[in-house]
Amino acid sequence: MENISGSKTLERGLEILDLVAAGHERLDEIAKAAGASRSSAHRMLSSLVAKKFLTLTSDHHYKLGLKLMELGSQAEEAMDLPQEIQSMLQEISARTKETCHLGVLEDHEILYLAKSRGSRGFEMASRPGSRFQTQTTAMGKMLLSHLPREQALKQFDPSRTVTEYSVKNVDDFDAELTRIAQLGYALDNQENELGLICAAIAIRGRDGTPMAAISISAPSVYMTEQRIAELVDLLQSYEPEFARRMPPHFREQWS
Repeated sequence: MENISGSKTLERGLEILDLVAAGHERLDEIAKAAGASRSSAHRMLSSLVAKKFLTLTSDHHYKLGLKLMELGSQAEEAMDLPQEIQSMLQEISARTKETCHLGVLEDHEILYLAKSRGSRGFEMASRPGSRFQTQTTAMGKMLLSHLPREQALKQFDPSRTVTEYSVKNVDDFDAELTRIAQLGYALDNQENELGLICAAIAIRGRDGTPMAAISISAPSVYMTEQRIAELVDLLQSYEPEFARRMPPHFREQWS
C-alpha cells in the first residue's frame, strides 16, 4: 500500500471499506487481508475515520460509519429500482434465452412486479401487475415454504387447480413445501401453464427473511433435470446482487 496515490489510493480505501463490511474489524487483520503494512493500513483507516466513513470503538474495533449510512440513504432515494431490477432480469434472459420474473406475496397470491421476456418466440400469460395463485407458481411456493407451515397450508385451495399437473390435495402440498425448504428452490412443473416449467429461488432481506422471489420459465422440452440445476445455480449466483439493490421498502417503488 506504500507510495500509492490517486486512483490507487481510492481503490485501497474502497477495499478497506469492503473488508470492514465483511467483518474485519481489527487493525492487524485488516492490514493482513489488504496485503498492507500495519502503518500504511493505519493511515488509511485513520483517514476514513476522520471522514466518518468508519468509526473506531473504545476497544479498537473499526465499524462502518454514519457517512456511509447517509450515502446509502441518498442512493436509495436516487435509484430507479424498477429499472435496476429490469436490467438484471434482462441480463439473465439474455444468458438463458428464457423468461424471468420478480414477484412478491400479496395475500393469497403472487404479485408479479417485473418480467423480462425470453427469446424463444413464445409469450407467457404473466405480466407486471398480474397475480396468480401461490400454490401453482414456483415463486409462490418458494415464498410460502418460508412461512409457518400452518399459515402456508391455509393458502391451499383444492378447487383452484389450474392444470392436470397442479397439486390436488393439502397433504401433497405440505410435502411439496417441505421439499422446497430442503432444496432451496421451487418448481412449477406445468402447474400454472401447460408446456412450461418454472424454477424459482427466494431473495432474502438483510435479516435473512425472504422478501421476494426470482424465477426462470421455459418450455418443458428445454427443462431437463440438468438444465434446471444449471438455471437454479445461475439464479442463486444473482441473488446476492438482487438483495443488495432492494431496500426494506422496495415494494413502494412499484406503487
